[in-house]
Amino acid sequence: MEYLWAFLGKLPCFRRPYYISDEIDTRNQMMEVGPLVTGYRIIVTVLVASFGMTKSALLYGQEPMEATTVECVYGVGIVTG
Repeated sequence: MEYLWAFLGKLPCFRRPYYISDEIDTRNQMMEVGPLVTGYRIIVTVLVASFGMTKSALLYGQEPMEATTVECVYGVGIVTG
């Protein structure tokens, strides 16, 4: 990594960042833990489970075209959402 920073240091638009580890109090970081379950996580879990069960039921029922359609609809929804 030193070779890369030596090369980039010769260019006028790159400066090597310098970090000081004593600026951050790590005791506070360990104590502040976010919520384990949020509304967003519940929605994502329910959506993934419902689409997955729908797709596997369609595949089990010998409906591969419909299962692929469900997968495409879910993929488009995730990409655009």
